[in-house]
Amino acid sequence: MSTRIERGVMMTLLLAAGCGSGGYGTGNNQGGGTTGNAGGAGGANEPAAGTGAAGDGSYGTGTAGGGWAGASGGAASSAGTGGGGGTGETTGGGGVAGTAWLTPPAFPPALAPPAGATVKLHAHAVGAQIYTCTASGSPSADGGAGVDAGATTYAWVLKAPDAKLYDSSGTQIGTHGAGPSWTWSDGSVANGAKVAELNAPAADAISWLLLRVTSTSGAGLLSDATYVQRLNTTGGRAPATGCDATTAGTDTRSGYAADYYFYSGGGASAWLTAPEVPGAIAVPTDVRLAVHDHAIGMQIYNCAAGGAAGAGGGTETYAWTFKAPDALLYDMNFAPVATHGAGPSWTSTDGSVVVAREIARVDAPRADAISWLLLKELSTSGPGVFSEVAFVQRLNTSGGVAPTTGCDATTVNTLVRVPYSADYYFYVSINQPDGGAGG
Repeated sequence: MSTRIERGVMMTLLLAAGCGSGGYGTGNNQGGGTTGNAGGAGGANEPAAGTGAAGDGSYGTGTAGGGWAGASGGAASSAGTGGGGGTGETTGGGGVAGTAWLTPPAFPPALAPPAGATVKLHAHAVGAQIYTCTASGSPSADGGAGVDAGATTYAWVLKAPDAKLYDSSGTQIGTHGAGPSWTWSDGSVANGAKVAELNAPAADAISWLLLRVTSTSGAGLLSDATYVQRLNTTGGRAPATGCDATTAGTDTRSGYAADYYFYSGGGASAWLTAPEVPGAIAVPTDVRLAVHDHAIGMQIYNCAAGGAAGAGGGTETYAWTFKAPDALLYDMNFAPVATHGAGPSWTSTDGSVVVAREIARVDAPRADAISWLLLKELSTSGPGVFSEVAFVQRLNTSGGVAPTTGCDATTVNTLVRVPYSADYYFYVSINQPDGGAGG
């Protein structure tokens, strides 16, 4: 009977606006008790926790229970030095730190933005997360406070962030407030909605986030922002005590710091634009792009035995072999629209299904990411967005690579789940009707 070695992450996918923590349960160990593939020691998805090989600004090589980044790799992006003069296009004034300033630290695949998005701006925030002591409870059946009335509970609930934004030289270049919103010194404003959340490396820090920009105003640097990441957080969590009947309705401020990375590109205007890819995985000329979805989930691997042990004298070998994907697919608004599973297959919420086979692959640009693929349809079923799909591309991959160790006689036939994200592009024949707007 096989056992499951979980390599998952504690991920909350939220479509509500807000920039505080959505709760902190205990994260699953990225290393899963076997050797990880992501540098530094694991446990609760902590980029720099415990011991392990130092990171290199991406994912490290990892030791047993490897976390997301090596012990010294997690803060690579904040260590730049001021450049001469600065340019408005990079920081909005106050000096430019160079490439390091615009390079995020290593982050889990769930926080990777969709294809086409590139970092445009980076701001370091210092301020507070504001919480309100909020009462909640269940009234009695007759609306009164009788014996069947539910007990009133009290909890600190995020109200809004309140922070100043600084560039690489320490010059204030904006503010961060309710919405959540970010206001640059040139008057431009970006408003966002939280779409993915992961536990922070530090136990006392608010979570790391991926947010989708829902609207912008002004003609400045934030006018074309499409996604925002909140990384490198310290502090900011709600108090564990102090909220009760005597303090209901009052606010408290919890000091915090974080790095915000602002992306442009990959938004609505480019969502259904066919990407440029290596020739080996290019689609035929007689198809057109019909559906583009962003996937967040797991690549599942099985520890399999090989070789010829026994009378022949062969040596038994063991290796992690791919079993199946397990992911949710999201549209450009990060609404869930499909699932991705064994086959490989994609199943839309409208009931349509496409099953495909791989016909070509190329290495991903990132060494820690699974390959980019071209797949051809084998079968479809049900009327809907996937009913006429002829080809599928898997691009913009992050994570998902099989472990390099941990598969041996003691773990044979066990499973490991490796977090990944990717963008899937679905193409239909130019002679077919439109593949639909979702999927």
